[in-house]
Amino acid sequence: MVRERQALDTSLLVATALLVACGILFIYDASFVRASQTHYTNFDPEFYLKRQFIWSCVGTVALIAAIAVPYWKLDRLAVAGMAITIGLLILVLFAGHESHGSRRWFILGPLRVQPAEFAKIALVLYLAQWMSARKQKIRSLTEGFLPLAGLLGLLGLLVAIEPDLGTALVIVSTGTVMLFVGGARKRHLLMLGLIGVLAVIVLIWIEPYRWDRVLDWLNPERDVQGSGYQVVQSLIALGSGGLVGVGLGQGRQKYFYLPAEHTDYILGTIGEELGFLGTMGLLVLFLYVAVRGFTIAHRTKDPFGSLIASGLTTMITVQALLNIGVVTKTLPATGVPLPFISYGGSSLVLTMVAMGLLANISQYPSASPGTARGNKGSNEDLLDRRWDRRARLSSHRHR
Repeated sequence: MVRERQALDTSLLVATALLVACGILFIYDASFVRASQTHYTNFDPEFYLKRQFIWSCVGTVALIAAIAVPYWKLDRLAVAGMAITIGLLILVLFAGHESHGSRRWFILGPLRVQPAEFAKIALVLYLAQWMSARKQKIRSLTEGFLPLAGLLGLLGLLVAIEPDLGTALVIVSTGTVMLFVGGARKRHLLMLGLIGVLAVIVLIWIEPYRWDRVLDWLNPERDVQGSGYQVVQSLIALGSGGLVGVGLGQGRQKYFYLPAEHTDYILGTIGEELGFLGTMGLLVLFLYVAVRGFTIAHRTKDPFGSLIASGLTTMITVQALLNIGVVTKTLPATGVPLPFISYGGSSLVLTMVAMGLLANISQYPSASPGTARGNKGSNEDLLDRRWDRRARLSSHRHR
């Protein structure tokens, strides 16, 4: 089969560019007050703006590279990438930079690198490579499902003890969706879900601050000046914005009322200044990215490419939903940033890489595994079986 390269999904890239541009604008708007009065930023009101702009340039280069390199070549890096990622997640617990009781970052000169962000893409590539090459084994509890579920548990645990429970939830949720798409049995997935819920309950129970977050979610007014302060101020910000907002740059919450106004709670700042309509406009962009991503996954015939697209889209969607849920008090606080929008270099670059890979995959919807990776073994057989099943179902419908 000859590989046919189709036109790049430019609409996906336009949505990406709009989200990145909005992120840079909103970060400056939300952070200039704090930056101008903080010793850490050298009292430079454009401190966070400059850094995020540099990271966006790095992310643009990474996005272009992700488009340029044929995605099927990444299966050669999947195993090594996962091994390196696990090593980094272990190393950061001992040699990482400690901030506010967490060890999540390596400090490389002026850069802060977060291995947990790399773990998301490493997991997607590894699961896609494993399941596309061993499709039927995923239905076996001992030969397929348990080893992969164990990997999810290991990654989730390493990230959760940094501690970063929010990112751990994103990783495990992404992996679980990929197992479902890859053909895992529903009863195995149900078992994994129950174990995951129990693990989250235990992790919340053993850390008092996490338990406080749950109590504040249930009743924010129990400690308005303490642990419930963020939740209350976020709701005040969203409520004061009304339908059209108080105007860009005119918000009051960034004047040291709303904590994390340029990171985890940046959506509160946006809601205050642009109102319900402006916030919904931003969320429509996220919805479009999700729809396009899952459409690409559905239309791609190569299981490897389809699984990558499913995983990356799930990763971005789940993270966005968690952040939106926290800011609107739909969920307890998790510490998860809003993709593209919240300040943070590692998150932005890796999210832009994910978008580049989605655009890459969109160019080859008709590629078979044999032509995609030069492998006419199990993957080609898998594609044949997949289309045989479709043909049989189609013939039954027309009888």
